[in-house]
Amino acid sequence: MSSAAGVALYLGIDPGLASTGWGLLDPTQRVVACGTIRTPPGPDGPRLAAIATLLDAVLADHQVAEAALEELFFGKNRTSVIGVAQARGVVLLALERAGIPCFEYKPAMVKSVLSGYGAASKEQMARMLALQVGGAGKVDDHAVDAIAIAVCHARSRRLRLAASPGGWAGGRASPGPPMGGLPPN
Repeated sequence: MSSAAGVALYLGIDPGLASTGWGLLDPTQRVVACGTIRTPPGPDGPRLAAIATLLDAVLADHQVAEAALEELFFGKNRTSVIGVAQARGVVLLALERAGIPCFEYKPAMVKSVLSGYGAASKEQMARMLALQVGGAGKVDDHAVDAIAIAVCHARSRRLRLAASPGGWAGGRASPGPPMGGLPPN
């Protein structure tokens, strides 16, 4: 499904080597499309190439204005962080090649924006997302995470633009001065 002409979308991405979730929101924070890119076990090279190819297809089919990812998080499973970092690299490269500004958010910030609690569980996040965002339907955890990241970006972006006289775009979503990027819409 293509985005409506002239409607810029926000893309949230939850990168992973086995499963990369993605979700597209319109400016009213309604889910336009979402999904999960899955790669079969095997050598990393072909898996990363598949992520790049399928993400490029998503970017070609939709008018993405900005994208958002969670910052890399070192959780309990330290071995999976390498695959996640590799997938993030592929995602960042695809976005850069497409000329799409990318923003990064800490996992606690995404949880806080959606649930009001920075340590919310996956189940709490899924419930809050279902209550707040229309159009997602039944989707897997990776797509849910990606939609949550997109919602966090849309809401944080709106607050930043309202609070800053010149607007703000591009870079990490963290305290401090603007980091450049494209002018606001």
